[in-house]
Amino acid sequence: MDRREARRALDELIAGRWVVSYEIDDAGVRTYTARRPVGWTGDGNPFERLEAPSYKELFSVIARRRLRRVPPPRDGGVR
Repeated sequence: MDRREARRALDELIAGRWVVSYEIDDAGVRTYTARRPVGWTGDGNPFERLEAPSYKELFSVIARRRLRRVPPPRDGGVR
């Protein structure tokens, strides 16, 4: 993860767009997760969940994540 990715991930976390935690399964494997805060009303799915095997990789996932917006149809067409 380069500095730009790290800065972008920190900006997302500081802005309160993600809540980061980890989960441990029955085998003891730790998975780092990022979820939207409770009551999320911003852009994107309020139930979205990102996963990674380490916190560094999770920060990279957060930094590289982009909203996939569908552009409006041209000339009144249908999607």
